[in-house]
Amino acid sequence: MKNVGGKVKWKAVVPACAALGLVAVLVFPLVLPAWRPVQPVAPAPSAADAAAGASGPAWLSDLGAPPLAQEPPAAEPLARRIERLAASGDPRDAYRAWWLLHACVVFERTGRLPERDGTDASGESIAGPATACATVSERMKMARIDHLERAARAGVDGALAELVEEGPFGDPTALMTRPDDPLVKEWKARVNGMLNTQAEQGYWASLYQLFTGFWFGHPAIAADRQSALAYGMALRDIMVKLDGVSEQEAIPFNGPFLDEIGAGLTPDQKAHAQARADAIVARAADQRERGGSGIANPISIKRKK
Repeated sequence: MKNVGGKVKWKAVVPACAALGLVAVLVFPLVLPAWRPVQPVAPAPSAADAAAGASGPAWLSDLGAPPLAQEPPAAEPLARRIERLAASGDPRDAYRAWWLLHACVVFERTGRLPERDGTDASGESIAGPATACATVSERMKMARIDHLERAARAGVDGALAELVEEGPFGDPTALMTRPDDPLVKEWKARVNGMLNTQAEQGYWASLYQLFTGFWFGHPAIAADRQSALAYGMALRDIMVKLDGVSEQEAIPFNGPFLDEIGAGLTPDQKAHAQARADAIVARAADQRERGGSGIANPISIKRKK
């Protein structure tokens, strides 16, 4: 640029400024002032991040989500279940252990489980008996009578009647094939003593067991017409006076049936039977008020047959 006579020659300046302006335009986007922050370039999301973003933040993932499926606990083997019941120290559990073992013995002999009559083991059951009973050893089956007698001695309702049906040492045929065997005689005396004690206290199952033995006959129970009448009267009065059943519905211990049992007895014998029945019902009522287990259990006769 020349200053000729005090005048600037713009012809030379303009092209030079234009060149500088072009350079500034090209460089300016690359050189930013400090006050203008550079925007970072976001990396491309990974597949894991995309999946997480679709389901929301981690802290929100459990809110409202369905619970994770859990595998059901493995079923307790029948043998272990029986051992647990037998070792609990509760005579009712001993009765349950007996019932499970008894059910396996019946299943192996007949191919079906025994029917339940309301005096069994309070809800114990066996699913898949063929597989379940295979876990039970012969030693455990033989020990079932010990569990049952322990329950019977403790007064668990129904246990003593089942002990009578099991027979001496689990062999009901011994009562007929070995009646003079000292061990069989000792068993009969012991069981009859327990039956009489419980029946006099108003235990329904023992009352019914002795009644049927006294009247219809049983290898373990000697026939006794007067005792049959007393126990029949007691069963009737328990149903009517304690359970609220009408006398017409107290079948079969009403009307002609008790008259038939009393036929041939003297008036004094009948009066003695009624007094004995009254005493049993009074003890049953007293025990029931105190919450006695199995005392005068209001189980229908149809379920007992």
